[in-house]
Amino acid sequence: MLGFTAFSNAREAVEAEGVLIGGWSLRRAMWPKTVDGIHDSSQDRVEHVAAIQDWDAAEEAALVRKIDLRVLLPCCIVYFLAYLDRANMGFVNIMQAGTSHSFEESLHLKGTDFNWAVSITYFMVTVLLMPSNLLMKRFGAKKYFPVIMALFGTIVMTMAAVHNYDGLLAARFFLGVPEAGVVPTTIMYFSFWYKPTERAWRIGIFHAANALASGVGGFLAVAIDHLDGRAGLESWRWLFIIEGLLPIIMAVPVYFLLLTFPETSPALTDRERHIAINRFGRGATRSTDVTWEWRAFVAVMKRPSTYVFFVSYICLLIVAVALGTFLPTILKFAKFSSTKANEYTSAVYFAAIVCYAVWSWHSDWTRERMWHYILPAMGAIPCFAVWTYVGSHESFSGIKPISLYGLAFLGNLVSIAQPAALSYRSCTLYGASEQAVGGAIAVASLSIASIIGPQIFPSRDAPWYVPGFSAACSTIAFTIVSFASLPVWLLMEARSRKKKTGHAMPLRAMEDAEHSMISAAAMARLHEQNMIENKVDVEAPKHVEEIPMEGQTKH
Repeated sequence: MLGFTAFSNAREAVEAEGVLIGGWSLRRAMWPKTVDGIHDSSQDRVEHVAAIQDWDAAEEAALVRKIDLRVLLPCCIVYFLAYLDRANMGFVNIMQAGTSHSFEESLHLKGTDFNWAVSITYFMVTVLLMPSNLLMKRFGAKKYFPVIMALFGTIVMTMAAVHNYDGLLAARFFLGVPEAGVVPTTIMYFSFWYKPTERAWRIGIFHAANALASGVGGFLAVAIDHLDGRAGLESWRWLFIIEGLLPIIMAVPVYFLLLTFPETSPALTDRERHIAINRFGRGATRSTDVTWEWRAFVAVMKRPSTYVFFVSYICLLIVAVALGTFLPTILKFAKFSSTKANEYTSAVYFAAIVCYAVWSWHSDWTRERMWHYILPAMGAIPCFAVWTYVGSHESFSGIKPISLYGLAFLGNLVSIAQPAALSYRSCTLYGASEQAVGGAIAVASLSIASIIGPQIFPSRDAPWYVPGFSAACSTIAFTIVSFASLPVWLLMEARSRKKKTGHAMPLRAMEDAEHSMISAAAMARLHEQNMIENKVDVEAPKHVEEIPMEGQTKH
């Protein structure tokens, strides 16, 4: 008990400097306030280390709504279309199954050929995660996202022209080039616009676009399967053509919707820009930050928390990717038809959309991340435990296939844990350089998991997949234990910095914050000047306190 008290005291001292540590309070996971009605989470303590606020809640809420429309919505469109193109392999694998027009028969796939065709995309994704973050920071989201949409749409359309395994591998390999820049750059992009207490819900909605793509993809596959033989093409070729064309078309409206950065976006008024920049605390990510710095790279790579998070997250994602890729195949072996397998898979992901929205909103409302990661992971274990039991007996006796399908809703809870994990990680990185490095390493977990995940269900283990299901149980248990240790590692790192430099916050993050802050007084003077130039009667901006310069006294 003394150890926990000592940890709590040390944590609060560090968080008073603006460095997030977090903890394990289960009460905080349910309700965000103390008995006195005060918000007192780790996130609240960190955000109180902020600039002087000269705006009211209504102004900030209006700005956040505008940001949701111009940042969150287009990013969701990008991810929906990217994942629709990436995850369609799970659906094409059972289209026209058992006929000469099936995907495997048309391309003469054998053994683990399909598994590697799924995995190979993520080799390039893994390599290009960090460069994609740097490119987005260099050119801005407004240019970056439409370009990669056009690229991955074009590559998916070319997959309709492949005629053998080698051609499929080549197309899937190059698909990883543009798709490397979807998830990590979006998480980094959000850090420019959203406060830490706003991110989990937005990341949850962003991931809901993933679930929506999986859900819509199943029904699209069922509909497009009826095009088999049209114009002499198999139905799976039509699926690649149609789903590849969509992002090319949608790149245009996405370009006009997206904002650049708070400091430079012409879509913001001066007042909105002032609020957007100054509503963050120290250590925030800003476009004025140094884009790349070896010192930040080395600092992130030296932290134990980097590797603890990486290993924890990769264990969770291996299960999520494996289930997402092979659920239609698993259901088909459970005696469901190809059509039913695709439709039932879609239902699982439509349910996930609601869970993403509600669970991530609750995470932001309570300002809590730890239990919002652990509880969904724990909830998924019964699914894989029962599937392992059934598979080990190689019999459905005593349990109906529809009941096994029902467990898939529990198994998919592993996906619901992702927003809390990414939000937690994003809030423990300080400045653009650390976000580019640490964010890319975190999302590299997804890429590597996407290489490993499809391999845990090889065709030789069909139809019971006992090794895969038992491996899923083990990796989920491990991710729970390792993720729970993160606050300890974060506190050790912060105290080490404090001992060496006198500050728990990384020095570069403090320097970037000082260089980028715009005072309320300076913004008030800019507002007055603009009004005079436009020959409009000047009204003093509300809620503005004159900030004295160093060495002056306040009147």
